[in-house]
Amino acid sequence: MRAILMIAATMTVTACADQSEGPTQRETIGQVWKYEGGESGTGGKVAKVAYIGSVNSVPTMTAPDTFSVLLVQPLKQGGADVTVKLVGAPFTCDLSDCRVTATTDDGRRHAWQGRMATNDDGIAIAPSQGAYDVIRDAKRVKIDLVVDGKAGTAPFVFNVAGLDLKG
Repeated sequence: MRAILMIAATMTVTACADQSEGPTQRETIGQVWKYEGGESGTGGKVAKVAYIGSVNSVPTMTAPDTFSVLLVQPLKQGGADVTVKLVGAPFTCDLSDCRVTATTDDGRRHAWQGRMATNDDGIAIAPSQGAYDVIRDAKRVKIDLVVDGKAGTAPFVFNVAGLDLKG
């Protein structure tokens, strides 16, 4: 959870910075897996958080380049929490019943049900929904979200090959 808050804070600071002074928020996050976490003070491994930005963005009422971010946080007992975040536009969903549809590179569609993330900027998908297994085994995932209250917005595409939480 701490790593997720750190990413959110970084994203907020980046969003407030003058665009001409450095990389954009989307460039900072990137479209390849990045990892946060590491060794704990006792020599054991701290669970990493992996995150990746969508390769595309969509225009919305609040931002011309709204993009999405996938966060994957492994659990000690196995599996992982997956959160789909939207950067630049608000989500529209029932706070306790948010739905995400994903299509993998093999053409299979997956329906996941989650809840609004803590910062109201994403959908947290419980491990029981199988999102981590789908992401881990795919090369590319297209995720459909309701943006600006409109279903049918172009899906966000993620090149998810290479996810490695064992680090």
